[in-house]
Amino acid sequence: MTERAACGAPFFSGMFTRGEVVYADPGGGDASHREPVAIFTGEVLPQYAGDLDDSTVRKLLDELAEEMGQTLEQEEVHIAYSGRTWTLTVEPPGP
Repeated sequence: MTERAACGAPFFSGMFTRGEVVYADPGGGDASHREPVAIFTGEVLPQYAGDLDDSTVRKLLDELAEEMGQTLEQEEVHIAYSGRTWTLTVEPPGP
């Protein structure tokens, strides 16, 4: 987003926090485990990007999610925005 802001492209600001997702096996078996996650909470600041429409915000979120997925070596990144959720499948980085 910093690069986008520097060249005058649409951007939004936000915060990354570390978290942990817990998968539970309803039967209490070995399928229960946890793994680290990164959580991004952001906002479209009115003074810098108040004119962004929802479609543009979703595209920016997809771009950010792809970058996060590649950096964190995650195959899927889950996104929630404005009452909608979707999953982005990230291609693993090439050799």
